[in-house]
Amino acid sequence: MKIIDNTKEFIAKWFNRFKIFSHLFAIWAIIYTTTNICNFRVAFEYSDGIKFLAKKETGEVIEERTKILPSVVAFFMKFAGIKIDIIVDKENDLKIKNIPFADEIYIVENQNEKYEILEKKGYILFFANSDEGIIQAKKAGIKAIRIKRNPKSKNPLKYNPGSFGEKIMPLSEI
Repeated sequence: MKIIDNTKEFIAKWFNRFKIFSHLFAIWAIIYTTTNICNFRVAFEYSDGIKFLAKKETGEVIEERTKILPSVVAFFMKFAGIKIDIIVDKENDLKIKNIPFADEIYIVENQNEKYEILEKKGYILFFANSDEGIIQAKKAGIKAIRIKRNPKSKNPLKYNPGSFGEKIMPLSEI
């Protein structure tokens, strides 16, 4: 009888785990489907947003590193069904590699082109490191979130965190 009791207990334990998994999967499926149907989109700036690029004065990239927190946020948003776009300034398009969570990558010549993309796509959030990116998001009526720059960054775009009343992502400079 002990074998039968142990078997019943084992089956009950794994059946409960299966029920919990099924409920969590159903919740995720509802969230994913809803965000997909609503076509929620967010955008990230590439240089000092998703990637840290260290360059020489000649413009040659000597170090490229994925920024941890912005990338993790993007992966979670992608997991929830939100479409992720990357906006790259023309001078930083040298080393763009396949970004696994990106639905689309836009290379912009100037800030006006960035504004046009932000306005046309109707993003719900724009994650930017530059003042120019924050300004373009505000002009397009999009909520902007500031990604901090690495102290070693030589990005030529202006950088004054908090000066536009935007939220700042903590620990995003890492």
